[in-house]
Amino acid sequence: EDYVPNDLETIDSNFSSGSKEMVKEAKDAFEKMAKDAKSEGYNIRAVSTYRSYEYQEKLYSNYVKADGVEKADTYSARAGSSEHQTGLAVDVDNITLSYTSFGKTKEYEWMQKNAYKYGFILRYTKEAEFITGYQEEPWHYRYVGTEISTYIQNNPMTYEEYFVRFLDK
Repeated sequence: EDYVPNDLETIDSNFSSGSKEMVKEAKDAFEKMAKDAKSEGYNIRAVSTYRSYEYQEKLYSNYVKADGVEKADTYSARAGSSEHQTGLAVDVDNITLSYTSFGKTKEYEWMQKNAYKYGFILRYTKEAEFITGYQEEPWHYRYVGTEISTYIQNNPMTYEEYFVRFLDK
C-alpha cells in the first residue's frame, strides 16, 4: 500500500510533460529510447509514469463514479495493483495528439518495432484483453529489461504468460 520505489528519478523535460518520475534504470532506458526516436523524427513523450497509492486511489475512485466498478476495472487498476506504482510503467503520447490516440500515430508504429530494444513492452493489447483483463492501451509500456522484452518480441505473449512460464516458480 505504501510502497514507493527508492530510486525514482525525474525524466528529462525534453521527453516528458511536466515532472515525471520512473525508477533510474527505466528512466535511463526511456530517455535513450525517446532520444533515439527523436533523432529519427519521432516524438515519444512520457505523460504518466510513477503514481503513488493515494493518487491511484483517487484516479480509480473517479473512474468508478463516472463508469461504475465493472467498467472501471477494465481500464484502471485499483490502488496497490497499478504498474504505475512500481515506477516501471509509462504512458506516452507524440506531443501533438492525446495519449488515447497514440495507437494511430507513426510513433506507435516506431514503438512496435523498437521499444523492446530498450527493455519496454506494450502491456495491454486488443488480442490479450481476455488474459490481462484490461482494454487495449497502445500508450502503456512497461519496462522489463532487454532480456525479457526481446524474448517477448520474438515469442509474442503477454507479461502474464511470461511470468507464469518463467518467473512464477
